[in-house]
Amino acid sequence: MQKTSKTSTANKSERSSAVRPGFRSFKTASAIHYPNRWHRDLLIQLTFDPVITAIEQAPIELIAEDAFGVFVTDGSSRTLIAATRDENDPPMPAALPCCVSVPRSFVMQEPRCSTARTVWAARSVLVAPGDRVRVLARIAVSPHGAPLASLLDCVQTSQADPTDVVLALVCAGQAEIGIGAPLSPETLVRRRSA
Repeated sequence: MQKTSKTSTANKSERSSAVRPGFRSFKTASAIHYPNRWHRDLLIQLTFDPVITAIEQAPIELIAEDAFGVFVTDGSSRTLIAATRDENDPPMPAALPCCVSVPRSFVMQEPRCSTARTVWAARSVLVAPGDRVRVLARIAVSPHGAPLASLLDCVQTSQADPTDVVLALVCAGQAEIGIGAPLSPETLVRRRSA
């Protein structure tokens, strides 16, 4: 039993220090490398935040060792987001005036975390051009958003599940949804402003 415990600890250490391919989304210019799985969850949630227009890796000299940080742009302002393991951890670096500390407990809150993961899982779904045009045209005439269920009949030629096709458009940055609640037929899908 003690051997299993040591092996389990070693495996966790290897997983957190494993080389990952880096995170990419329509808001990143290059891959963002992250040390832990929950940092990827943060990046997914930032991608779905309609206020944020760009995400980029923070330089190593701006963050503490074994920490993770990214710059986010919203309009004309740029903010350093410092991911902290605990709510009591100080933001890093404390000297920067535009630094926001985001604790792991906030990133992992439900249902936001699971909803963001569910939507992000559709990122590689292929969307037929006709389906893309029909879905985007339908939400373009609904400035406050169209219910997810009302968009499913727009998907006529893609091989994937119609819900996944709509979510793929969200992952591609052509549409947006709120991730604060679980997905439902009533989830509003809006056209993302350029």
